Amino acid sequence: MPASVVVTGAGAIGSAVALEMASQGAVVEVWDSSASALEAMALTQQHSVRTRLVDVLDGGAIDRALTEFVQHCGTIDAMVTTAAIATFAPVATMSEEMWRAMIDVNLTGVFLCNRAAVGAMLPVGRGAIVNISSIGGMRGEPEYSHYCASKFGVIGFSQSLALEVGPDGIRVNCVCPGAVSSEMNTATLQRDARRLGVPYEEIEQRVLAKTALRRLVAPEDIAKTVAFLCSDAAAGITATAVPVTAGVL
Repeated sequence: MPASVVVTGAGAIGSAVALEMASQGAVVEVWDSSASALEAMALTQQHSVRTRLVDVLDGGAIDRALTEFVQHCGTIDAMVTTAAIATFAPVATMSEEMWRAMIDVNLTGVFLCNRAAVGAMLPVGRGAIVNISSIGGMRGEPEYSHYCASKFGVIGFSQSLALEVGPDGIRVNCVCPGAVSSEMNTATLQRDARRLGVPYEEIEQRVLAKTALRRLVAPEDIAKTVAFLCSDAAAGITATAVPVTAGVL
């Protein structure tokens, strides 16, 4: 297990990843641009997790935060990027601002954080990066063209980066969650229910019926997969996108 980990995003997945890593003895720092999100996450943590206000679209802030983290820990062993947004709109009425915001946070933010992590990992010749994509990065979804474009991009970026830095001992992988039990997913299903004019419970049952396990993915499912990919047990795995979907076909 890595000894020092940075996690971007204090949402359901980011919090679960931070807790899993910390429970295994890692020094973990979570970055988010929302002080309230960091405070809410800290209240749920059973282990000491460092937090820092960092905007993943501010390359200078990312570089400064990572420099201070490395000064504190001596190195960074793993970077996990979970920070993301999800909105919906048909292409015909989607604004340029909505498109750009999605690509900026979900893809450019990943690039900036990965760039900083690689810069710190190259001198020591080792490290692991896990970028959270989505099942929406593996197939299209109606009214989510901007989201899917950003998440497809995360996979392509990660595979390309893995080929660049593999000879330097750095591994880069993606995890692609399906429908996760989280506030973001609930909001998505509520939107679908309104769009189709059916009860929320019906939409949720339709989603569950598409999964082999007949359940939503728990944030802890994602966290355990991430922890594995960051560990020496996954030393031979890179340039891979791992679906964690409860068996969505």
